[in-house]
Amino acid sequence: MEQLLKSVAVTIGVFMLVSCSDTVGPDSNAADSQISTLTLDVAMVSADELIEDVAELELDFADVIGGVFAEVDAGSAEPIKRSRTKTFYDADGNEQFGFNKLTTASVHILSEVSGEWARGNWSKSGSRNRDITITGLEGEETSRTVNGTGSSARSKSHYSDENGSRSYEMSSTSVITNVIRGVPRKDNPYPLSGTITRNITVEIVNGKNGDETRTKNVVVTFNGTQFASMTIDGEELEVDLSARKGKHPFRKKSKGPPSS
Repeated sequence: MEQLLKSVAVTIGVFMLVSCSDTVGPDSNAADSQISTLTLDVAMVSADELIEDVAELELDFADVIGGVFAEVDAGSAEPIKRSRTKTFYDADGNEQFGFNKLTTASVHILSEVSGEWARGNWSKSGSRNRDITITGLEGEETSRTVNGTGSSARSKSHYSDENGSRSYEMSSTSVITNVIRGVPRKDNPYPLSGTITRNITVEIVNGKNGDETRTKNVVVTFNGTQFASMTIDGEELEVDLSARKGKHPFRKKSKGPPSS
């Protein structure tokens, strides 16, 4: 009986230790499926920004003849304000007044978006900036190549789920490297290849270790499907680029081919 009680006590102790850890996963019985709560929280922010990155790369260049324009996303729970500046160039690098489907060789886009975002148990407020150049536009194009950078500064991010309520302030820098989109877009809805790398600084507010700062490196690789691969400090996830507003956008990377 004494030995039985000791076994029960050890079992309860292990259970409590696991319950109080900061790891969660779709299969709690498999150690390799567990991912830290912080990594999952960063994944949510990164996936949402990624989906917006892809939407930015789908712009119809004919919608604006140079200059700056702004818009408000009325479909969001809170207004999302966007502004863009587009500058078009021919093959010799000469600036053009507007987009010409035969002679425009590249376009430089500066954009900023600010407001509030929400997906499931996550919400965020802040702003994002991008500085990108899209090449390969001249003549009867079959693909476009995107390179550039992005950033966000001190965005507030909040989560509330079975792991409790968590608040962070995040800032990030990103690098877009040779992201290739096929043309026409209707036959190539997702980037064919290329990467987006983010370095994210997370300021944890009143966490279990008090206030602290962590950094996360996020690498996204495109493969022509709706599921882009996301790696965060060695953890592999898949982001559904077709995820609708407000819906959870990522999952643990599957062992086999992704299904829609």
